[in-house]
Amino acid sequence: MTTNALPARSRIVESDDGAILQRIDDDDVALAIWHRPPKEGLADWLDALPAKHLPEGHFVGPAACVPARLATLCDLVELADGPERRALIDDIAGLARLFAARTGGPDVDLRLEALDHDGCWRFHRDHVGYRLNATYRGPGTQWPPLEHAARALRAQRRYRGPLNEMPRFAAGLFKGVARVGAAAVIHRSPPVAGSGHTRLFLCLNEANDDE
Repeated sequence: MTTNALPARSRIVESDDGAILQRIDDDDVALAIWHRPPKEGLADWLDALPAKHLPEGHFVGPAACVPARLATLCDLVELADGPERRALIDDIAGLARLFAARTGGPDVDLRLEALDHDGCWRFHRDHVGYRLNATYRGPGTQWPPLEHAARALRAQRRYRGPLNEMPRFAAGLFKGVARVGAAAVIHRSPPVAGSGHTRLFLCLNEANDDE
């Protein structure tokens, strides 16, 4: 059931302590961001990879099966096994387990995308219950300050106001419209078409969400 339980200026909370994600349970919090340091060498390794070797795919199933499915995705793009590949798989699998624990079910809906286009470029609210995302390569998810959100939603590509950007490797846990209605945080994928950047983007949804 869609509600509007949060105040008009629902809070965004951030910390380098992973416990910050628990704050998503607070009635007035719509987005919790965990600023995570990258594993040593992972950022440089990802940046050096040709885009054709970036793994991507979609998987719905138990969080415990994520490592094996990610290994298959890596094999499909001929991404050689090694410590960095294993670190990437372990990191994504860890977020999948965390997300499953937070949402109370064993299954996750995982999407890993290599994006050289604008993706979800429109400012929008997610029509889900909970969503966790993280960017492993390239610029991260963007959102306007809450006081500018309505203007960004109206203006879309014409919006020239201030923007926040989720740092690389940060994990952002959103409440979507299914839980908080219009109080869900308005955000977008960063426009990268023509920039030469290819993002590696992780999105985790509850397995029963239909978006």
